[in-house]
Amino acid sequence: MKKIILITIILFIIVVAGKPQAHAGTDANIVGDVQCGGEHVPYVTVSIDGTTIGTSTDATGHFQLIDLPIGELTVRVSGIGYKSVTRKVTTKANTTEEIKFVIEEDRLQLETVVVTADRNQTNRAEAPVVVSSISPELMVRTQSVNIAEGLSFTPGLRTETNCQNCGFTQLRMNGLEGPYTQILLNSRPVFSGLAGVYGLELIPTNMVERMEVVRGGGSALFGGNAIAGTVNIITREPARNSFSVESRLGAINVGGREGSNTKADAQLNVNASVISDDRKTGGYIYTMLRNRGAYDANGDGFSEMVEMENTTFGFNAFHKPSSKSKISLDGYRISEYRRGGNMLDHLPHEADVAEQLEHLISGGSLSYDLFTNNKYDKLNLYVSAQHVARGSYYGAEQDPNAYGDTKGLTSSVGAQYNLNSDWFLFAPSTTVFGIDNTNDNLHDVKLGAEGEKNTTLADQTVNTLGTFVQQDWKSEKVNLSLGLRYDYYRIKDTESVSDDPKGGVLVPRVGLLYKLTPDLRFRVGYARGYRAPQIFNEDLHIDLVNATRVETRNSPDLKQETSNAFTASFNSVFDWGGTYHDFLAEGFYTLLNDPFANEYALIDEDDESRGFYYERVNAEDGAYVSGINLELKSLFSTQIETQLGFTFQTSRYKTAQAWGEEDESVSRNFMRTPNQYGYATFIWKPTHHLNASFSLNYTGPMDVPHFGLSADDFEGAERERVETAINNGYIIEGERLERTRSFLVADLLLSYDFHLGKETTLEFFAGVKNVFNQIQNDYDRGMYRDAAYIYGPSQPRTINVGFRFGNL
Repeated sequence: MKKIILITIILFIIVVAGKPQAHAGTDANIVGDVQCGGEHVPYVTVSIDGTTIGTSTDATGHFQLIDLPIGELTVRVSGIGYKSVTRKVTTKANTTEEIKFVIEEDRLQLETVVVTADRNQTNRAEAPVVVSSISPELMVRTQSVNIAEGLSFTPGLRTETNCQNCGFTQLRMNGLEGPYTQILLNSRPVFSGLAGVYGLELIPTNMVERMEVVRGGGSALFGGNAIAGTVNIITREPARNSFSVESRLGAINVGGREGSNTKADAQLNVNASVISDDRKTGGYIYTMLRNRGAYDANGDGFSEMVEMENTTFGFNAFHKPSSKSKISLDGYRISEYRRGGNMLDHLPHEADVAEQLEHLISGGSLSYDLFTNNKYDKLNLYVSAQHVARGSYYGAEQDPNAYGDTKGLTSSVGAQYNLNSDWFLFAPSTTVFGIDNTNDNLHDVKLGAEGEKNTTLADQTVNTLGTFVQQDWKSEKVNLSLGLRYDYYRIKDTESVSDDPKGGVLVPRVGLLYKLTPDLRFRVGYARGYRAPQIFNEDLHIDLVNATRVETRNSPDLKQETSNAFTASFNSVFDWGGTYHDFLAEGFYTLLNDPFANEYALIDEDDESRGFYYERVNAEDGAYVSGINLELKSLFSTQIETQLGFTFQTSRYKTAQAWGEEDESVSRNFMRTPNQYGYATFIWKPTHHLNASFSLNYTGPMDVPHFGLSADDFEGAERERVETAINNGYIIEGERLERTRSFLVADLLLSYDFHLGKETTLEFFAGVKNVFNQIQNDYDRGMYRDAAYIYGPSQPRTINVGFRFGNL
């Protein structure tokens, strides 16, 4: 994989360096400036529709486009926070035209361009499905270090921690667990199952231009496994010559409970981009270094938050061979070490409990865009890949046999064509069609010890060949989108006892937008989805319960799971007394057929002391999730803005499912799924230099299983130790379904910046996360704890200080 990436980069450099930069100079130029409210606007994009030609305004709000094609061109000005404006201009050889643009603010970001709605660039207000766009500014204001933290400030989304020993997190969307959500990198499905276990914490926010979220199955054209929805992580691209440096130091658990410890969390981010004078070639690089100590909440010597070391490096580059074509190349390399349990300064097998992971993730993509005619029809060809190498240890009681080695390679190759028509049947339309193939190879080995042979636990290849077509119509009152995708998957697992699953799935989707008024919009949608009976990311995490390894295995009879998702929403934009508001009410209902569920199973029916595992089976009679997402964005003035989001939902099986060993350990409720959760952000800008932000995150009560010990399962000295632990309240006895309390986490951030010239800014900031130190108060203690019994906020009260420097 390393050789492939290196060769690709070398070839790209050769192409860029060898390509003649000069072309038939027309000396047809456009110069001008962009203003809003009487002031010049810096760093907004000025482009020519239907071409790859573009630039940005400089620090004074001026721009120039040189050597343009001859004839009538459409010049577009766009930027985050501003409404897009176009103007027709007829260029002539050896002539310079001057244009002055006046644009309006779009502080509610209604006209933000998104790509996840229908595999095509679309104005967010005109998209047939609701698309939430998470900006870098929101991630900065909420002190989000990685994307896992930033996603919690979007309706219907909740990030949770599932293990005290390794910090395993997952994203739940609309009440469904992690594997139901499709994670895309730059619209490509290469975020593999192996990367998905810890991947959301591995991607730093300085790598991301924005994140687009589509809830429900509205983005089914990207793949049928987008049952709960899709998160599209769009990495940064070079737009101008720029640089920035950010350094942050955090103190974890300031003023914590007696017996708990305080640890440091240090981070350094560096970003830079450069663009050639002719705007045909550009590059962007980013890097992050992070070092975080382990946090022990109750003084028992075992971690509740793991220690972590992270190094991330990446780049994004482009070259435009002509005014109609563009080659893009991006790559990244993420190295991470994490360790939890106790005796962290010892080798893992010398500790009472240890989970240690070392990840090395390398990935990249190469794409080619070509505008084929004057109707803005476009061809896109792409190839992308991600390789993950993971060394692991999941073990207790100084077990030398708990080491593992896992490797995964995911690749995707495809082609897409966008065809525009001035009129088709009853309105102007766009047709999108294409083909893609995704291959995911996973190899998981348990390493031998003391002369034992290595044991292969999984050797699986999943290949999915998909074709898709979509027809979009846009009119003054109605936008309609009809899409159809067909996937044929084939799963080959040399370690499986069952036949290799394969099958074809037809995935339709329908989206309708009806504009009741220019400011009141109604949307309704339907999409089908599926999950193939393969190994999922959570299967690669091994719980340590009562000092016993607990794995997840697929049943030999596991069948494909399918879904039918329905959504309906109202979106109203209104002003009230000089204030501006954007309100969204979005209802959802997803019916799951043959849904996957976990059953408790003993490793040895005749010897309970050998422990148990979870077996993934198809639940009887199906399941459903339903609810409503509410969101309100408000601009009270140029100084004050707020955003509120809340979700009410129900997630239930139609018949009770077993979650434990006992006969009475059954429930219809989905585990770890609250019926209410939400967030709020408040931003105050009292002066041009001072910024203040306050955010809240609420999680309601939920059912969490707990597997405790029973002294009857032990003898002698071991029995006495277990009885002492139970009597002292270190562990909860027996098997219980606990109803958790609710949590409200508050964060506060203050920043002040100094302008050092026209382009350079120095900003200092200080913040507190989890101001009121809302954390779980009933963690298990010691070696025999149930490490999966964790449900509260993952981070205690933390103080952050730092600075940012650059042309921000």
